[in-house]
Amino acid sequence: MATQTGITIAGPNEPYTVVNNILRPTPGPKQALVKTLYVGLNPSEPFMHHTGMLITSWPAVIGSDVSGVVLEAGADCEKIQKGGYIFTCVPVGISEFSPFQETFLVNEDWVFKKGENIGLEEACTVGAGLLTAGLALLEGQGLELPAAGSKAPQKDSWVIVMGGSGSVGRYCAQLASLAGHKVLSSCSPSKNELALRAGASATFNNRAPIEEQLAEIERITGGKFARIVDASVASLDLSVRALETVSKEPVKYFATVDDWSDMTVPDSINLYRVKLGMLGRSGDEQEHITRKVAEMVSVFQAHINTGQLLPLDYHLVNGEGWEAIIAGVADMEAGKLSKKPVVKAQSE
Repeated sequence: MATQTGITIAGPNEPYTVVNNILRPTPGPKQALVKTLYVGLNPSEPFMHHTGMLITSWPAVIGSDVSGVVLEAGADCEKIQKGGYIFTCVPVGISEFSPFQETFLVNEDWVFKKGENIGLEEACTVGAGLLTAGLALLEGQGLELPAAGSKAPQKDSWVIVMGGSGSVGRYCAQLASLAGHKVLSSCSPSKNELALRAGASATFNNRAPIEEQLAEIERITGGKFARIVDASVASLDLSVRALETVSKEPVKYFATVDDWSDMTVPDSINLYRVKLGMLGRSGDEQEHITRKVAEMVSVFQAHINTGQLLPLDYHLVNGEGWEAIIAGVADMEAGKLSKKPVVKAQSE
């Protein structure tokens, strides 16, 4: 069987190692073999590396956001063809689907086709952030988007996004705005512009004492909100208090990207925990998430094509190749990069 180069880790906290003996996967009927061109780095990489969670076998190839070119398309593929360009967030922790290697597998239902209005580099900012935001708001909180190319009526209602300057937070703002809601995003004062450019109508300082944050939420929204998304994994107490004491809506929703901590909320609040890491795995809940992702990809593809959903600002890491990816992950972990890191893995 043919082998290829890439990055592996032998176990939790073991070093990243560049190797040339990774088995090259073969696509099934609804799959394609894709050459990795650019990767987008996410906190999921250090999380998997240090904990071993989500990883299905060792040595492991990891990665999440990616753009690439299709080398082989399975016999039953309808959406993607050989020579076409795609971008996606892969099923994380499954080596044959992971992009820190020359080629990897995709299921055509889970990928976006790259159009003329998006580049290969910026496409790496879309997958995990947009799909996580989509699960939080569409699946978890019943948000409804207008048809692609149309505009939703403006609603006298707010969606609150905790951690509004991050990738997930900014896609939450885009989706909520597209659905006609006003968006209030929490962020540090230095990140206000990032949140506002993503579609937030207003921001508040997430470094302030909790009582001040609650007062700002009430002042800005007047209690006209039913939905809070915590993209920060640090705002459970604030979110619950805001929904319980400030919101004037009868039905209340709280969605969080924290799917691992022990967590409870009052019965009056509908809790949804985003579990994008279940994509592509077996089991009832996993298969439900996989179906929802496939549905969202189809919906989001149309809005991306019309320019209603936009990629994010990014930082292109210096260099090219596997060592550049390893360096980019290290810089991300060290807090040296203020924008989403994107790395060129290979030339076409």
